[in-house]
Amino acid sequence: MSRIARIGGYTLIEMVLVIAIAGILMGFGVVRLAPALEHANVRAAANVVAGDLQYAQMLAVRYRRPIAVIVASSTKQYLIRDRDDATNVYRTRLLGPDSDFGLDLVESTPTSVELFPNGVNRETIIFTLGLHGFERKVRMTRAGQIRILTP
Repeated sequence: MSRIARIGGYTLIEMVLVIAIAGILMGFGVVRLAPALEHANVRAAANVVAGDLQYAQMLAVRYRRPIAVIVASSTKQYLIRDRDDATNVYRTRLLGPDSDFGLDLVESTPTSVELFPNGVNRETIIFTLGLHGFERKVRMTRAGQIRILTP
């Protein structure tokens, strides 16, 4: 008796069906995961702002000079510079759509603050960072305490 060997494998229709089902499942996953990734960007930006404020405090102490933090909400960026010498910029941070964070909201109240070498500030500053309605606030008090506020 001769046996005809059957070659195992999948048909083209089976492969297309599996790929289509996997694509649909991945599509649902991306839709569900996108807001979580946006929230992570806002949280990361808040951590970066808090770190930069600590950096500005350290600069004021190290150089024994007042340091200014100036926020430009229109361009969604801020800069840390010497208060008296505007050409001496220590850091510029872009948080808007052209950055890694891609935020659509970058505001502060007030728009600038001065940090003094003794650790105090002229006034409390609150940064508001957001993307598609999700927001985080970073507050630096007059006493120099920095906190990320959650709603």
